[in-house]
Amino acid sequence: MRALRRVLGLRDLTVVAAASMGPAFSLATTMAAMIAGAGRWTWLALAIVACLMLMVAAGYKRLGERLRSAGSSYVWIGHAFGAEAGAYGAWVLIVANVFAVLATALPAGTYTLDLIAPQLAGDSRAVAWVGAAWTAATALLLWYGLRPTAVLAGLLLVAELVVLGAAAGGAALHPRADAVAFSTLPIAWGGLLSAIVVGIWMIDGWEVSASTAEESRGDASVPGTGGILGLLITSVLLLAAVLAFSRLGSAAGFDAHESDALAYVGGMLGGAWPALLSVTVLVSLAASLQTTLVYLSRSFYAMGRDRLLPAALGRLDGRDEPAAAVALIAGLSIAFCLATGLSPRAKDAFDVALQGTAWFLGVLFALSAGAAVRLFAADRTKRWTGVVLPGTAAVLLTGILAVSVFRDDLAPRVFIAASAIIGFPLAVWRGRVMRRAPAAGVESASGSRF
Repeated sequence: MRALRRVLGLRDLTVVAAASMGPAFSLATTMAAMIAGAGRWTWLALAIVACLMLMVAAGYKRLGERLRSAGSSYVWIGHAFGAEAGAYGAWVLIVANVFAVLATALPAGTYTLDLIAPQLAGDSRAVAWVGAAWTAATALLLWYGLRPTAVLAGLLLVAELVVLGAAAGGAALHPRADAVAFSTLPIAWGGLLSAIVVGIWMIDGWEVSASTAEESRGDASVPGTGGILGLLITSVLLLAAVLAFSRLGSAAGFDAHESDALAYVGGMLGGAWPALLSVTVLVSLAASLQTTLVYLSRSFYAMGRDRLLPAALGRLDGRDEPAAAVALIAGLSIAFCLATGLSPRAKDAFDVALQGTAWFLGVLFALSAGAAVRLFAADRTKRWTGVVLPGTAAVLLTGILAVSVFRDDLAPRVFIAASAIIGFPLAVWRGRVMRRAPAAGVESASGSRF
């Protein structure tokens, strides 16, 4: 049976995981929203999310060791709770990540226009077309192969880390009396909760390493290790940046720059920083967009192989690449991106995509962590990393998501409710198909196929 080529080592997987988190892009688009909710306690909200993600990542590593598959989350959920649950996990994965592409491509369009045609940056149709062009370009690179994508992601990541580190250092050395960090307002628990949910988006992306499990060299623990290392590297940088930038900018200033917080930071730093940080955000967007397409294309390939989606998606081309899955993901993402041009403001479409994506990502993490608990409950050797850590994260995430959905604006709530409900009949239908189909491509720790 033909299989994906094993082309990625631990360093590649670490780079892909860190680059997928897009630290500059995440700070630019979500830091202001987190500050609006948590104020000077934003660092605490981010630290809580990072801890939760590390707990989940421990479960991902154990699950990857048990079941090595490009389908990652939905395969684990299916093995733990049944085919229908796995099919619903696949639906959650699709909703979360297709709109994650949208929430990445639209800012790429905005930042590109800010640099080359500022008069069009507020035009939703222009933003949609440029975002679609970015999606097409990154999909084309991925079509050529995963290895070139990983190499470029690594180069972009290094440049991004250097610039962000320097900017954080500059901000930390120039504190301002009216900055967020020096506010005397007490902690607002409702606001902290909202910031935590948005923080899921900021720290998302590390799990892409799990979807490349069939393309990684070495033993089955390598993808999970790469994900944890990428998560640690980027989380430390993000936390340092939030602490530094909150010593520079005011709450009012961040509120006025909700979707371009780093532009505000650059303006406060002065000199060449505004242009440099804008370019860095574009670099970050490119890397994040690339790796999100990797995650989705490998997931769609596995779903086609398992008959959750049309079987043609589960076939490899002559280069052993999932070209059909890459083409479908690119087409869907471009279509959704262009559709946002119908919105009066690009920011409105982005806000709904961001909040909905963050919520469904949290659900996917909670379901995957729950799968780890179910599969390792009887294994005493993996009790801590396979049960206690992911189980605690699953409980906390479930509570946070349940409360937060009632605090969202109407549009995200409608999007979340509609998407969640639509998934149930689809899961029952495709779950039955999946139950009857042979489960190809899932490799256990012993090497057997399910």
